[in-house]
Amino acid sequence: MSIKRSYRFPFAAYPALRLVLLFAAGIIIDLQIDGAEKIWGWFFGFSIVLYLLCEYIHTKFLATSVYRASLMFYLAAVISFGGLWHSLFNTQDVPPQADVINSYRWESLIFKGEVYQIKETSGGNIQINVAVDTTVISDSLLWSVSLNLRTVVDSQEVAFLSDLGLGDRLHFAATIYPLEAPTNPHVFNYKSYLASQDIYIQSGLDQIYNIQKTGEVFSWNSIRRAVLAAIDHNFSHETAPLAKALLIGYKNELDQKTKLAFSRSGLSHIMAVSGLHVGFILAPFWIIIPFFWTFRYGKQVGLLLMVGLLLFYAGLTGFSASVTRASLTGGFIMYGRLFHKVRNSKNLTAVAAFIILLINPSDLLSIGFQLSFGAVYIILLVAPIVSKLIPNWIQYRWYGTPVMAMIISLIVQVGLFPLLGYYFGEFSLVGPLANAMVVPLLGIVVPLALLLLLPAMVWPVTVSLINTPVDYFLSGLNKWVSMMAGWEWSWLQVHIESSILFVVWIAIIFLIATLPIPRLRWKFVIILLGIFCWQQAQQLVQKFQTAPLALTVFDVGQGDATLIATPGGKHYLVDTGRWQPGYSSAEYVLIPYLEGEGIRKLDGIFLSHPHADHIGGMVELLQQVPIDTIYNSGVAYDSDLFKRYQQLAAEKNVPVIGLQAGESLTLEPGISLLVYGPNAEATSSNINNQSLIFEMIYGSTEFLFMGDAETEQEQQLVRSFPRLLNTDFLKVGHHGSKTSSSHALLEAASPAIGVASLRWRNRFGHPHKEAIRRMRRDSMEIHFTSLNGAVRVYSDGKTIHIEE
Repeated sequence: MSIKRSYRFPFAAYPALRLVLLFAAGIIIDLQIDGAEKIWGWFFGFSIVLYLLCEYIHTKFLATSVYRASLMFYLAAVISFGGLWHSLFNTQDVPPQADVINSYRWESLIFKGEVYQIKETSGGNIQINVAVDTTVISDSLLWSVSLNLRTVVDSQEVAFLSDLGLGDRLHFAATIYPLEAPTNPHVFNYKSYLASQDIYIQSGLDQIYNIQKTGEVFSWNSIRRAVLAAIDHNFSHETAPLAKALLIGYKNELDQKTKLAFSRSGLSHIMAVSGLHVGFILAPFWIIIPFFWTFRYGKQVGLLLMVGLLLFYAGLTGFSASVTRASLTGGFIMYGRLFHKVRNSKNLTAVAAFIILLINPSDLLSIGFQLSFGAVYIILLVAPIVSKLIPNWIQYRWYGTPVMAMIISLIVQVGLFPLLGYYFGEFSLVGPLANAMVVPLLGIVVPLALLLLLPAMVWPVTVSLINTPVDYFLSGLNKWVSMMAGWEWSWLQVHIESSILFVVWIAIIFLIATLPIPRLRWKFVIILLGIFCWQQAQQLVQKFQTAPLALTVFDVGQGDATLIATPGGKHYLVDTGRWQPGYSSAEYVLIPYLEGEGIRKLDGIFLSHPHADHIGGMVELLQQVPIDTIYNSGVAYDSDLFKRYQQLAAEKNVPVIGLQAGESLTLEPGISLLVYGPNAEATSSNINNQSLIFEMIYGSTEFLFMGDAETEQEQQLVRSFPRLLNTDFLKVGHHGSKTSSSHALLEAASPAIGVASLRWRNRFGHPHKEAIRRMRRDSMEIHFTSLNGAVRVYSDGKTIHIEE
């Protein structure tokens, strides 16, 4: 009689890994359902009671069925504990004290607290993070409650902050700004980002009453300030910002161009102080561990030194999440070597992940957590398999180490491809080569530069001379990275939206990791084939479904920008939002959306008229996005922005075509565009009354775009095209101003739905109550981007529906 055996994964050997996966599952479930704390609490308590009861019965009677039930209730208990823990400590939930302060939005309050971060923004303003301990809500009401606040100082007032440093106490007045979730798809969620840093209040600095210099010598802020000053002494003005980022993760002084260059060359991780740096710190300690074995209590002394070393370095970096993760993981591995324990890296890494999620369960969704632990497990699972394929004559030669460094870098970069593509929309092709050349040298440069920081506080001139080679290295590194980032083939733009790719990614990693285990290997092959079949089936179903016509009216403040996505996959932009010094809608709204949707080119841009709130994004779009054709009203305008986009379009050979009333275009088969304005005979001196007006027709649905046309052009429109104006959707003219949306136009067009693009609390008083009254007179459904954020409109050619 033969016994059939199949491979079973040894879950018992990885208790921490099993625990953290179940705990993370509970966090994800709570994120999806937003469960109440009481419900999770009851579910957890119920599971624990049943688990203990089943364990007691199993111990007494050894019943197999009861054992399986106890296992099921154990799983349920850990999952429900994860959900309960996340519901209790979700950083995205605004605490009550922050709600109280935020209720005073647009009002000025007085605060006292300690400065713990000062950072310059890309626009030249200064962001100051303050740990507030006292709030003055009125002259007689002092509220002693702890909270973190970010206040912003205008670039013109930066000179007043020359004496402000980390750790100083600041007494100031600030206006509370509303902190809202994103109002456009695919843009950076600033509110969520601040919440991840335990900041729930944003304000504008009005007045500084007093700056009290810190008297604490041994506080983390004072030590960090001294280290930053030492770096300034040791490095040149050119390399000091990079040195601060490389050594202690202080990236506040790095310009955006440098950050982008390191990202596109695959080296941005060396400035995010994490496992690589902690490895450099612990490498000497790893070598001298046998020394601690030679005397009594040596292990305990070594453990104290290791903990002190990791704690000190984490403090220098401001206890960043990445260093905390790496320190926990490295500390556990060092502990295992020091005390001759079983050093199971997979399990110890899971212990570190579990501790971090206990401290902050919302870290599960942070990019740093996912990239850090993703990279570690990719190395642990895949690198041993790949290294066996490398011939010995390569591994044991002088070039074996850089070759292995390049291979590991390639494994990590390819392994993290879905995450990098999803979060950044870019993937570095030169990253493996750059890492193989740079990382081994950093193993010498980083420890040396860190060792020289302490003596630099005593002998700055001497140490600066010793540090000269490091300074030259960073200068060369900066130039080399900028050169690589300038190569067009060094990086590529990617678009990842489907969650199936992440499932495929995980399955491939486990397939490679289980290649030496045939019984388990074939199971992952079957899983992969099943996923591919499911994906192909989905694509087949989608081919038989007609894609709708989709319009996205963006929230660009007091401006206009609408994207038209046709069923045939073409994309047209109607106006490009606003521009002002330090800001353009293209940079912050339009381009992030195009990248998020995987839109690589625009088939056309329609510019209603040349005011800055309608052509504001043209320069950035021409610089970063391929454009087939630009259509405008044909009206010349004397502005630098207008001249710049015209010049740039000529340089890039993008045709600029002026449209006139009576012309028509075919966007694609089945979608036509009729131009109603401007009229060639119009002589109005008001540029608004020479707007490009057109109606897009798809099936039996019609969409009318009015630009900034006012009453004069609307009357001309009604006279010239009385029978063509009937429409279903109206892009409300001139942001809902009093001088637009006249009764004659609305009566002729009779739209069912209208969208007005404008800014909340704008200085023009838009939308005007008379215009709203006229639009609502005929039961027109009106949406405002100032209230609803971006608005999406869909049409199947027969009906239209709207989503906010």
